[in-house]
Amino acid sequence: MLRRKPTAIAITSEDIAALEETLLRKKSESGAQHDSLQQGSNSKRANPSDELKPLPGDKARILRREERIGLGHRS
Repeated sequence: MLRRKPTAIAITSEDIAALEETLLRKKSESGAQHDSLQQGSNSKRANPSDELKPLPGDKARILRREERIGLGHRS
């Protein structure tokens, strides 16, 4: 396999200025969202571990799969 010369990357002051503007804009947007979330703090917060729980319709599918592979209910 033939090797080629590495690509040179040059960062200019314009690139840095554009990055800083983007970071400031994102920070101000997230600050605005944070303020609006604090105003609605009475609303129910989502539990991050809820994403790991199976959906109600999936429980039956999971039980059937476990029974097929021999992991079903053991007494």
